[in-house]
Amino acid sequence: MTPRRVVFLGAGAIGCFLGAHWAAAVQAAGGRIGLIGRAATWAQIGAGPLRLTGGTAADTDLSLLDLHDSPEALSEADLIVLTLKSIGLERAIEEIRAYTAEGTPILCLLNGVSAVEQLRAALPAHPVIAGMVPFNVVWASGNHLHRSSAGQLKLERTPVSAALAEIIAAIGAPAELQDALKPIQYGKLLLNLINPINALSGLPLHAMLCQSGYRRIYAATLREALRVYDEAGVTWQTVGPLSPRLVQWLLRLPDALFNRTLLRLQKLDPASMTSMAVDLAAGRPTEIDAITGEILRLAAAADCPAPINTDLFNLIKAHEAAPTPQQGHSAAALAQLLRL
Repeated sequence: MTPRRVVFLGAGAIGCFLGAHWAAAVQAAGGRIGLIGRAATWAQIGAGPLRLTGGTAADTDLSLLDLHDSPEALSEADLIVLTLKSIGLERAIEEIRAYTAEGTPILCLLNGVSAVEQLRAALPAHPVIAGMVPFNVVWASGNHLHRSSAGQLKLERTPVSAALAEIIAAIGAPAELQDALKPIQYGKLLLNLINPINALSGLPLHAMLCQSGYRRIYAATLREALRVYDEAGVTWQTVGPLSPRLVQWLLRLPDALFNRTLLRLQKLDPASMTSMAVDLAAGRPTEIDAITGEILRLAAAADCPAPINTDLFNLIKAHEAAPTPQQGHSAAALAQLLRL
């Protein structure tokens, strides 16, 4: 099956970036891209075009995209691409039930590991395809989306995903097809464990990683999660240039040596922050349940203590509940809160 009408549900930074990047190729293949997002998002874009930078340099005219602020547009889809935050998954399931024909495939690009299983359980009449976006995208301005880190889109191999990959390869947007995606999702989860640390620091990710104190916190968090994986019998694959088992030791290198080696390999944009940091600063709920919460669920099932990840989870929850979230914890203060 070749997808003709591709509709993104939850079109924020990632959804708008991918939709705009794919639009010309999908149209050349006889299809169309639709984006379902917030009216405020479309207002900030204005007359467009959407400008894409960061490994991808393109201007996408808005005439190539159908912009919607209502889930009713799902009725037109022959492929739904989920790019919303994991906290919106239950609502998305209800919207798909209400507006989408049975059998319409769903490509799930949500963070974490559990979303695909939730979708398959809740929507058994819809084929659900797992996917993983390894890079970050930020709004640089109203109509400017910037890809701030490297990586290649990965998709579970199905006839639909194979057809989509062939279409978007034509415009230099390769997608790597995988027979089993869950090990890769678990691998990315280890990378995402930096998100709560970055959110609590209040710093751009690059600036935070330049400081050995924050790196040591991430190393301890990573080491604990790897122990949980081992105890829980989790099968995972490395995502990125280096294995997390090596990274946990490299994070302890002196600043001068680390900043000249491992940090350069990451190719981070100096202004980039994780989406969790952006959400926490804006007073929005974060994806902590889908990220650190996944480690805690594995730890509970394996009866394996995970005090560092537990404390990070609780700190983010406390900041979410505060009337005015306070970021800007120094590395020393954060280490003290984590009893490191």
